[in-house]
Order: sequence, then structure tokens, then C-alpha cells
Amino acid sequence: MTQQTAERVLAVGAHIDDEILGAGGTLAEHRAAGHAVTLLLLSSSVTSRPGTNGADVQAHRVECARKVAALYEADLVLKDFSDNAFETVPQLRVTQTIEDVVHERNPTIVYSHSTADLSRDHRIVAEATAAATRPHPGSSVRTVLAWEVRSATEWGTERSFRPAWFQPLSTDAVALRRQALDIYRSELRPWPHSRSLEALDAELLTRGAQIGVHAAEAFEVVRHQHLLTRQPA
Repeated sequence: MTQQTAERVLAVGAHIDDEILGAGGTLAEHRAAGHAVTLLLLSSSVTSRPGTNGADVQAHRVECARKVAALYEADLVLKDFSDNAFETVPQLRVTQTIEDVVHERNPTIVYSHSTADLSRDHRIVAEATAAATRPHPGSSVRTVLAWEVRSATEWGTERSFRPAWFQPLSTDAVALRRQALDIYRSELRPWPHSRSLEALDAELLTRGAQIGVHAAEAFEVVRHQHLLTRQPA
């Protein structure tokens, strides 16, 4: 990781699986470093998939999220916002839901969505996360980063995703991410869909090549407080 301090990590996803699509390798690096990780997933519903047995699919998604949290040795916090309908509730409610977890867990680094995303749910959560982590005296949050989600972020119409923070990934981190994606395999699509396993693996290689390493994940910097360590006189 980029800092040697004991980080407390919060990953805020609009939907179950967003946390792995956006930062599965990076969260694996945090796990390997012994950092405390909390996954806050705001929706497990399937209202965007008419014709499915919603209760069964939701139960399956929740069970998958629990397996992934166990794999990452992370705490899991699940909420009940409706899929593809975040705009139907006051944004203040979304912000306060995230704020409550921030106050409870006191994270030092927070990962969530980008406002460049095509998904309205993702954009709402991105804005709510920025509001919930806004700086104030005594805040634990030093860094807020925005991830990319394949088949959503690259199709944003307002602006392009512009990463400035890259996390190199070890072979072990890539392997753990692959295990998590296997748990979420019902959410993936066959090649050549951009949310296929092949495309998701290629993304790591592309981001890695951009910084001269084998594999990496990329993030936009929403906010970062850099702490310099003075050498003893």
C-alpha cells in the first residue's frame, strides 16, 4: 500500500458486487496489510430485472456478499435501497446512511463510485460519499478515492473517468479478486461483454501497464490529505 500506517478502510458500493468490480484487488492488498476493512453495500434488490424471482435472487446476492466479506475478512453492512431507484429517496437519506457508518467505523480511507459513471445510482452514491466524508476538525478520513465499474463508468456521458491514483496489485491480490468474482459469477457476462471475466482481467493489465507494473487498479482522487513524516533532528 502507499502508506505504512494501519489504515481503516471503508468501501461504499451502491450494489452488491460493486466493491469487487471497483476495488477487489486493492481491498485484497489492504487485507494482506492487516487493515480493518468494512464493506457498506447500499442495495441488494433486483428491481431492474423484471421477470425474475426477486426474493430468491436477492437472497442469493446477500449470501454472495457474505461469502465475499468472509473471504476478505471484512465487516459487512447491508442496506435496503432499491436497485436503480436511488433517485426516489431524498439524497440526504443516502448521505446520512453513509455518514452513520463513517462515524461508527472511523475510516482513514474511503473508496466509492465516480461521478463520471453512467449509472444514476452510482453517481448518487458518489456524491453522497463525498458529502458524508467532507472534511471537518477531528475527522478520521484522510483519503477518498473513486473507482471505475466496467459496463457503467466507461459509458458516462457527462465526463470521462480520469484516474490519478494507481494501486499496484500483487499476484495474491489478483487471485483473491478472481475468487471474489467467481462468487459473483452470476453477475458477470460472457465475452466480449465489458463485464466479462476476460474484460475485467484485461482492465487490470491495462491499468498496470499505465504505471509500468503487471496489474493495477485505478482511482480518481476525490480528496487526499498527505502527511509528511519529519526526521528526528
